[in-house]
Amino acid sequence: MPKTAPAATPKCPFTKSELGKWRAILQAKLQEVKEDIDGLVKDAMDFEDGHTTPNHIAERGSDAEMQDMSLGLAGEEQVVLWQIDRALRKIDNGSPVPFGLCEHTKQPIPKTRLQLIPWTPVSIEGMNYVEENGLTLEDVLVDG
Repeated sequence: MPKTAPAATPKCPFTKSELGKWRAILQAKLQEVKEDIDGLVKDAMDFEDGHTTPNHIAERGSDAEMQDMSLGLAGEEQVVLWQIDRALRKIDNGSPVPFGLCEHTKQPIPKTRLQLIPWTPVSIEGMNYVEENGLTLEDVLVDG
């Protein structure tokens, strides 16, 4: 029975210098998202603590809606935080796949996409696959 060669490890499309620049961009965004989350949680807690004391029952309902919205946005930002942290680990460790490679196609993600969403783990093609198949992004991520 012939032996098959092990699959080649995908290679990072960036130089060490370029990875350093991407790392700095991601670190800045990480800090920004953390501050956003802190602000959203603070806003939600201000509503909870009654720092805004509505006089009318309709205003109380509106405050509850605002609190729910703030907490919902904070939850969405937590996902972005996780993705940024994961992208930083990919820069540092090259795993689960090297930074800049689509985890679905294993091909380089275009720089224009990374400039818009530097933490993205998939190319447009990968994202289209996710959406067309009713998947979540986590469904196509490589475990590491």
